[in-house]
Amino acid sequence: MRSRQLFTPGPTEVPWRVREKMAGPMIHHRTEEFRAIQRETIDDLREVMRTRNPVMLLACSGTGAMEAALVNLTKPGEKVLVTVLGKFSHRWKEIAEAYGLDVATVDARWGDPVRPEDLERALGAHPGVGVVFTTHAETSTGVLQDVESMARIAHAKGALIVVDGITSVCAEKLETDAWGLDVVVGSSQKGVMTPPGLAFLSLSDAARARMEGAGQPAYYFDLKRALASHEKGDSPWTPPIGLVMGLHEALKMIKEEGLESVIERHARNARAVRAAVRALDLEVFPSVPANCTTAIVIPDGHAEQIRKHLYDVYGIRIAGGQERLKGKIVRIGHLGHYFESDIFTVVSSFESTLLDMGLVAAGGRGVEALFREFHEM
Repeated sequence: MRSRQLFTPGPTEVPWRVREKMAGPMIHHRTEEFRAIQRETIDDLREVMRTRNPVMLLACSGTGAMEAALVNLTKPGEKVLVTVLGKFSHRWKEIAEAYGLDVATVDARWGDPVRPEDLERALGAHPGVGVVFTTHAETSTGVLQDVESMARIAHAKGALIVVDGITSVCAEKLETDAWGLDVVVGSSQKGVMTPPGLAFLSLSDAARARMEGAGQPAYYFDLKRALASHEKGDSPWTPPIGLVMGLHEALKMIKEEGLESVIERHARNARAVRAAVRALDLEVFPSVPANCTTAIVIPDGHAEQIRKHLYDVYGIRIAGGQERLKGKIVRIGHLGHYFESDIFTVVSSFESTLLDMGLVAAGGRGVEALFREFHEM
């Protein structure tokens, strides 16, 4: 059977060391053995998130952690502001509306970031906003936002800022404490190279103080309960033990490589793929591309055909566009455990697909551009 490789922006490939760790014997979570693993995992998450603040593990997807952040930091009917620039940033709005909040938005064209000055104007037009919910790297469009500037603006207007860092943790520079980010949400199936099902979030002093005076009814997602449990080295509920053990190993790998080296590797891979795409006379979709994925404009409705051919013939799975971008773009993920040889694999297969389908006259330009970018020729 043909080998299969995953080049989507989540879930991402899981390294063999992580898979091996997860395949080991099951242990009980109410033991010192597991508590030590959980403590080390949380300490290592603090390092990759650049924070001294508490970090909590939640047995859910990233969306669950987004909901947990919103539920614990807001009051029913409170006014909040959401930056909307793609499918996943729009999810903040959907969660807020589900809980009956008064939601204002500041919108950008899909493919562009929300400019900090637009956020400042929106906060001026909507006095009384208690929390700003935003997204660092918008996975659906591959665009990166300036959350550092956004945090300064939000705080100047008396609001907290909550950041979806699900796709940016370990792929982009993300300085939780130095930038004043009150909550950063992450998830296991992205840059930390672990299967889906585990989420995490950090809480600043201001966020913890707000939790004491705010919060909506919650049980499973009660972060005060989770925080009290974590402080004792425990979990309030049965944790996904295998996933925690896998994440523990993945974070060891990140520490061995060095976080700055990991982020630079992501940046180098992203630059190389974008260079190859442009050499093939295709357009990179976002105006400010993130390191997580390269979103490529595909003319004449060939996007889904390209994805199918790439998988059926070359065993390479990439992502398509979502909602209004469905059938208009494809997304090559390079988030997680990908190195130069992997990037040559996906780009050469992508270029071969275009050649097979008669969408380019001759092959080699993309791979040549990749070689030049990696070797600075």
